[in-house]
Amino acid sequence: MSNSDSHLRSIDLFNQRNWDAFAADLAQDCELVDQARGVTAKGPDQWMDAEKAWVAGFSDAMVSNARIIDGGATTVLLFTGSGTNDGMLGQLPATGRQVNLPFCEVRQYNAEGKVTRGEWYYDQVSMLVQLGHMPAPEG
Repeated sequence: MSNSDSHLRSIDLFNQRNWDAFAADLAQDCELVDQARGVTAKGPDQWMDAEKAWVAGFSDAMVSNARIIDGGATTVLLFTGSGTNDGMLGQLPATGRQVNLPFCEVRQYNAEGKVTRGEWYYDQVSMLVQLGHMPAPEG
């Protein structure tokens, strides 16, 4: 399986909540950086905690409209993340509101095709506005 195929497969695994299969694609020394929050997860357990935290906040969270850019040992996945905020999102209480937000995930792979690094990029301000936690910026 190519790295692009693996990255695209992770969408289905996330949407199905198939955590064991998702985690099987991660290298033991992997790290995930959530750039919007400035948080780094180290190792498969912490990476999976970060994935599951999204589902805790949005039990119906789905990834859709995926486009992949294949750079060989690095892939870039552009997608839409959506869901209803029906659980805690970090320290923020559930609002019952919908989120529909563009995301970018960059992954790097080792020679065995395991994910060694991931980076998430998304507009946290737009997410907080959609959830009603802050007013829209004037502009």
